[in-house]
Amino acid sequence: MRDFLQKPFSIDEVRSAVEKTLAEERLWQEREEGIQAQRIQVQKMEALEMLAGGVAHDFNNLLTIIQGYLDLAIMKVDEADSLHGDLTQIQLASARAAELTQQLLLFSHKQPMGFTSLDINKTVDDLLRKLESLIGENIVISTNLDPNLWTAKASVGNIEQAIMNLVVNARDAMPEGGRLTLKTENALLDEDRCKAIPEARPGKFVCLSVTDTGTGMDKETIQHIFEPFFTTKKAGKGSGLGLSVAYGIVQKHGGWISVYSEPGQGSTFKVYLQALPVEPENESKRATLSHEFRGSGERILMVEDEENIRKIFARALRESGYVVFEAASAEEALDIFEREKEEFHLVFSDALLPDETGPQLAEKLLSRQPELLILLSSGYTEQRSQRPVVGERRLPFLQKPYSLTVLMRAIKETIESIK
Repeated sequence: MRDFLQKPFSIDEVRSAVEKTLAEERLWQEREEGIQAQRIQVQKMEALEMLAGGVAHDFNNLLTIIQGYLDLAIMKVDEADSLHGDLTQIQLASARAAELTQQLLLFSHKQPMGFTSLDINKTVDDLLRKLESLIGENIVISTNLDPNLWTAKASVGNIEQAIMNLVVNARDAMPEGGRLTLKTENALLDEDRCKAIPEARPGKFVCLSVTDTGTGMDKETIQHIFEPFFTTKKAGKGSGLGLSVAYGIVQKHGGWISVYSEPGQGSTFKVYLQALPVEPENESKRATLSHEFRGSGERILMVEDEENIRKIFARALRESGYVVFEAASAEEALDIFEREKEEFHLVFSDALLPDETGPQLAEKLLSRQPELLILLSSGYTEQRSQRPVVGERRLPFLQKPYSLTVLMRAIKETIESIK
């Protein structure tokens, strides 16, 4: 609201009113500039998310090809041959690259969280080498992991991202170096303990602590650290999104983050995740392709627009006793389906095709042959629920990148599901 000067007025009153008006204008301008800066930051993040999603999609296809040829090569090399060990190492590196691709998809929001039973100790161990290169040589990193830690209900890619964000925040709080400690412990919370921990609730939780010996924070700063775009760093030195992203990830897991800090005394961030009464899932081991996955002349229509993926897996399926027809688009698949008089046991299709989606193709094929078996695949998990037909019929879904063994098992299980 503008000030109103009542006549008669003095020169000092005019000067004071003008200064006050100019100060208010500057304040409004600063607020507008701040809002605009946040809009620009959001646009940058959206552009990065789109780029990450596109890169991850293409990289998934490349990894699928690499894994397919690796599986074929390993099958033809004796385990006693040194080449077998070399190929196995490449296979392990390929699997790790697939995990990194999933993290890109998570960042781009193209991959919803897939919760599983997770060993947080192993997650920390797997991240250590990456964290050591991330924090620099002037910071010593140590761990104190409970060997009897409960299993957590979590998404490994998301939890890795949250841990890394917390570690980066700790690193920035120690510009002159220091010590970073990662600790895990079981937390059984009752009503009384929950009163002392904001957002806490009773139950069994896995607690991961990230402690630094840095500059610490006052109570006023702690109240704002999880707000998007809030940062204590200089302009251009931080987006103010690291802690807010970590907080959002933990919240989506049904957990929370508690913060303990004082100026000059360092900080401790405690992440609480719901514990599960089950053992963690073992990593899936690549099995050698055996006779149990071989076909008996079943006819398969494979629909995949990426030629190299289509060729390598069609070849592998033929060598394993299946009769395979190849199509690069939905239109070509429909033509083959009609030409072969709908005599197929299974259609294996990518969810994203040049002319329409895999679920759309599935709807057309199922309208002609309701008992037809459909197996869909994509680099995006969200594609599994893209069309009603997928959810209604509970069509099996294969996540890219997949190995030859995983593909063979999926096809065998799908075909045998009606026997």
